[in-house]
Amino acid sequence: MPIPLIPIISALAAGGSLVPSAAGGLIVTGASGYIAGTFLSTAAISGLLATASVTLGAGALYLSGTAASIVGGAGILGTSVGASGITGALMSAGVISSTPIWVPLAASGTAVACGYGGYKVFKLKKKLNDTLEGEEAQFTEKEAKIIESIIKRVAKKDSPDGEF
Repeated sequence: MPIPLIPIISALAAGGSLVPSAAGGLIVTGASGYIAGTFLSTAAISGLLATASVTLGAGALYLSGTAASIVGGAGILGTSVGASGITGALMSAGVISSTPIWVPLAASGTAVACGYGGYKVFKLKKKLNDTLEGEEAQFTEKEAKIIESIIKRVAKKDSPDGEF
C-alpha cells in the first residue's frame, strides 16, 4: 500500500466516502465535510489503478481457473465419461445425472458482472490516459465509488488480518 493512501484508508475506515472534488481528482468527505490530507490526484488514481489491476486481476484470474477446475464439468455429451472435478465425482457416484442448471447460470451471471466491471475500469483508465499531464480529470460519483471500492480491496488485501 503506497504511503499517500494511509490517510485516505483511515478516513474511509472511519466512515468517510470518496467524492469528486471541484478542483478535479477525488477527496474523502465525512460528517463534518472534507477531510484534510485526503485529496487523491488524477496521477495517483492512475498509479493506483495500474497497481490494483495487476494484483487483483492476477488473483481473479487464478481463482477463476481454480474454481472451474474444482467444479469441473460433465463428460462427453453430458455423460460421466470424461467428467472432471466435483461434477465428475458426483456423476460417477450416481448422485447427479448431469450438471444442475444453476451452475451454468451462476457462471454466466458472474462472467457478465465481471465483464461489466472490467469495462467500467477500462473506461476509467481511458479517461485517465486521455487527461493531459498537469491537469486534473473531473470524475463522476459512480467513478468515485469504483475507485473507493478498489482502495478498500487493496487495503483489505494488504492488511495483516484481512480486515478493512
